[in-house]
Amino acid sequence: MKLNVTVVCENSIGRAIPAIGEHGFACWLELDGHHYLMDSGQGLGIINNAQVLKLPLEKLEAIIISHGHYDHAGGLDKVLRFTGAIDVYAHPEIFAARYAKSADALRFVGIPVRREVLETLGANFIATPQFRRIAPNLWVTGAVERSNDFEHGDANLVRRRDDGTFEADPFNDDMAVIVDTPKGLCVILGCAHAGIINTLDHICARLQRDDIYAVIGGTHLGPVSARQFDATMKELERFNIEKIGVSHCTGQMRAALVREKFPQSFFFASVGAKLEIS
Repeated sequence: MKLNVTVVCENSIGRAIPAIGEHGFACWLELDGHHYLMDSGQGLGIINNAQVLKLPLEKLEAIIISHGHYDHAGGLDKVLRFTGAIDVYAHPEIFAARYAKSADALRFVGIPVRREVLETLGANFIATPQFRRIAPNLWVTGAVERSNDFEHGDANLVRRRDDGTFEADPFNDDMAVIVDTPKGLCVILGCAHAGIINTLDHICARLQRDDIYAVIGGTHLGPVSARQFDATMKELERFNIEKIGVSHCTGQMRAALVREKFPQSFFFASVGAKLEIS
């Protein structure tokens, strides 16, 4: 069994390649010769970067959307123009009306392309509200159970109700991808709006195992409180993770602190970063 994980879209570029950095995330998975894409960034870099990294978009077998934000699903229409008809695994709430709200601004941050357009381009949406295997050795978490008292949502991220009022976004659609490898479980995060620890505990409970070898992706540790960050770092220790590749919404300052805490495990998952497990 062999897994190759390649970061296709991210805020930064980690090596000298003609790629595009953008606020967002997308990750390519090659699992025993089968090709999958998790997220698609904003859409500015996904096609260029895939070509630079020599990733065969036309061979994709499925797409997974971690949650319904523009910086994770904004490039989906561009990918579909290469793939044609393809299964897209996602929670049924990904098309919620989402906004970033501050004292003086309200900015739409949901998926910018209508579902009907994406379906016309070939997207076959498969709802994943619960933990589900989508291929041999490959799962999605579905909605993540919130089991601790320190991982809280971002108060600036809201969802519009049917009556036009706003509520704190519960991110019921936030989910991660899990791959079973010979070295243990590899977990790929989109933004971990449900919390990294909640996500890892959810996975361990569903699979009834705790051998997590690698975690890679956005952690949303950038905007959280010092209390939540410190509690997350403490809880991460109990998993004994061998590879921790943070990116995107981790933020540079918090990424540096993660590296300080886990110097032997840490790597930065920027565009072009690879993780190979066999």
